[in-house]
Amino acid sequence: MTQRPFHRPVPLADLDSVGASDDPVSRSETSHATAALLLGDADGNRDEAATRRFIDLADDIGFELIAEMWSAAPAVSAPGALWRLYALRQWIRTAPRELSEMFSDGQRRIDRGIGYEEILAGVELPAGPDEVARAIDEILAGAFRGDVVIALLRAAAFVGICAEGTDDADTGTRLRRLSQDLTDAAVAHRRGGLD
Repeated sequence: MTQRPFHRPVPLADLDSVGASDDPVSRSETSHATAALLLGDADGNRDEAATRRFIDLADDIGFELIAEMWSAAPAVSAPGALWRLYALRQWIRTAPRELSEMFSDGQRRIDRGIGYEEILAGVELPAGPDEVARAIDEILAGAFRGDVVIALLRAAAFVGICAEGTDDADTGTRLRRLSQDLTDAAVAHRRGGLD
């Protein structure tokens, strides 16, 4: 008889203490628990009531405070992956033209065998500032609906294409690192979930 592999339950988040503690351990635990509310486990199981409460809290205190808490998490973790998606979304909102130019230039430069096109299905081409912003909003919405692996891979592909489209070596290096972090997070989630 085959047994289903054990999955840890989604951790409970102390939503009342979000942003209230200066204790690094408490902040880390809350960071992971709040991220788990949005991402759920590897099967997409979530506590929907707690997730709704979290969204209400984010509306009340501002998502920026919660995202700041996630920023200290390792790249291959639930809060770390959400931080990277959030930061990418903010970058697109503040510099849409710059990113759309990088994306367009990257598309012209990449080897067509990389396979980014399949991952980015649904991104409007050519990608102008508005199209790029909509694409990232869809990626984030995908993560929050439980389609985490696809959302992370789409974000990684988008960033990878932008990395190929920049002439600045430092920016290219940072974007390649971000793309790899998002890919690694997707692989980790597929293999059993992000901690």
